[in-house]
Amino acid sequence: MSPAQTALTAVLTEKFEVSVESIRPEATLESLDLDSLALAELALALQEQLGVPVAEEEAAKHSTVGGLVAALNAKRP
Repeated sequence: MSPAQTALTAVLTEKFEVSVESIRPEATLESLDLDSLALAELALALQEQLGVPVAEEEAAKHSTVGGLVAALNAKRP
């Protein structure tokens, strides 16, 4: 598991109480019941954990877990 995937899984399970089984690469953030406020909080939490800027647009409702992980991995040195 990449650092980005680990961070995303940790934030989703701890902060938003999403079940680990629900966090699949093809799952959209909307399907995980994250509203716009939760998406903003998610972007901020990931930014803090990973030390890379995360725009709210990257953590949008239509984003998939796999797509967000790929975007985060591309930003890490």
